[in-house]
Parts: sequence; C-alpha cells; structure tokens
Amino acid sequence: MEFNKIEPIYSQIINDIKIKLFNGTYKLGQEIPSRRELAKTLGVNPNTIQRAYREMEEMNLIVTSRGQGSFITSDEVILESLRKEAFNAAVSESIESLRSFGRSDEEILAIIKSIWRGESRND
Repeated sequence: MEFNKIEPIYSQIINDIKIKLFNGTYKLGQEIPSRRELAKTLGVNPNTIQRAYREMEEMNLIVTSRGQGSFITSDEVILESLRKEAFNAAVSESIESLRSFGRSDEEILAIIKSIWRGESRND
C-alpha cells in the first residue's frame, strides 16, 4: 500500500479496508490482520494501526474479541450504511471538483447525462 502525504495514514488504512470490503476482497465476518501484523506488513507505527482499528470499531465496521482477533462486521445494515456514506462522499467530492471548472450545476448534470448515454461532448 502506498500512502499519500495529504491524508493521515490511519485514515488511508480505514479507506483501504472499506474498499476491500466493498469490492469483495473482504467478506462479512472475515478476520482481518492483527494490529501488529498489519503494522509490520505496511511498515507503519503500531499506534497508527491501533488508531485505525479503534476508529473502525467506533464505526462498527469491525468487531474485536480479546484473544480472538478483529473481524469485519457481520451486520449487512452497517455495511450498506457505510457503502452509501462512501458513495455519497465520492459523488460530493466529484461535484465539488467539477464546479471548480466554473460550470453551473445544470451544465455539469447535462454533461454527466451525455457521457452516461455514451454521447461525445466537447463543450
């Protein structure tokens, strides 16, 4: 995993685990690497992994059982909520980026619809 310098590493680790869950790499209820193991694999401070796991526990993304490990939630409702939240954040970020080109919301929507339909637009 390559880290960018803009976002905190613990946050990037959380996002990576979410993506792996959303794309099927991780399954509901699946055990994830231990904090120590992941810190070693990624070459980061164990405290960074601890923070990422604590945040994921607070989101109910993972459940940790003392002596047994950490597991992706088995709750599909939580997963769907996290998926919607991530999707909405990605769309919002894209819209803000498109607005920076000075186009109106109506123009942006028209261009998106055109691209969606497979039409070519050069405006």
